[in-house]
Amino acid sequence: MDIKPNFEGLYIEKYKTASITGFQKKAGKLNKLILCFLSDGELHLKINTHPFHIKKNAVLMLLPDTELADISGSHDLELTVFFISLDFISTYSFLTVLLASDEIKFSPVMEVEGSSKKLIWSTVKLIQEYQSKTKEESTLESVQYLLYALLELVSKLYLPVIKNNSLLQTRSQDIIEHFFELLNEHGHLQRSVLYYSDQLHLSPQYLSSLIKKETGKPIKQWISYRVIKQAKELLKTTSLSIKEVSNQLQFVDSSLFCRYFRRCTGITANTYRENYKIKK
Repeated sequence: MDIKPNFEGLYIEKYKTASITGFQKKAGKLNKLILCFLSDGELHLKINTHPFHIKKNAVLMLLPDTELADISGSHDLELTVFFISLDFISTYSFLTVLLASDEIKFSPVMEVEGSSKKLIWSTVKLIQEYQSKTKEESTLESVQYLLYALLELVSKLYLPVIKNNSLLQTRSQDIIEHFFELLNEHGHLQRSVLYYSDQLHLSPQYLSSLIKKETGKPIKQWISYRVIKQAKELLKTTSLSIKEVSNQLQFVDSSLFCRYFRRCTGITANTYRENYKIKK
């Protein structure tokens, strides 16, 4: 059964024993990432000529251009399949790294146990429910955020099979470096996490999590630091009024700038300027 085909690079189908041959026909024609969630029964198939016998509570990741053959299932088979376009994949940096790993081609199946099983299966169900609703009931962002959470959970399952974990670290470093380049150039004017995540083609949640993990500080703290640095420079080196400084930094009004400055520094902009003059 199709559920909203062509939904921003994602569509979902559910298969039982009677319809499993349809999965082989469709999957063999698509240059997509395919994620299979086996909630019940058993699935038998050949992946790139290698036979696999998959039991319930397993995740199967099929990379683009994977060859499938001899697909069959037990009488109680329940399989949910996510077909994800390559364009969509490119917005998730951790997925592009996983797809570059040859190890996954030979270890495509992961058994899911414990808390991970509950999280993954409940998220799969939520995505199906959200995606099947009308636009008035469910927003695009809702599905995107849920899918992001699911993809991150799934990617963690496969990390142990990747031998060259330096690929992940290299990709993370590239993102961090690019973020600080953007921050240095635009940070005095761009105070939204969404701006940086859009520029880096990442979700805001993933970028925020990565920045906190790699630097030890929240992304908003880095953004505030850049804004305040520019504000202090203007207060120290120019005779601009507080309102003019606020305008330079593109705040809606000077009162908003003053509250922002005080919240970040603990003192008012006027006090900072006066203190600097005294010390000077």
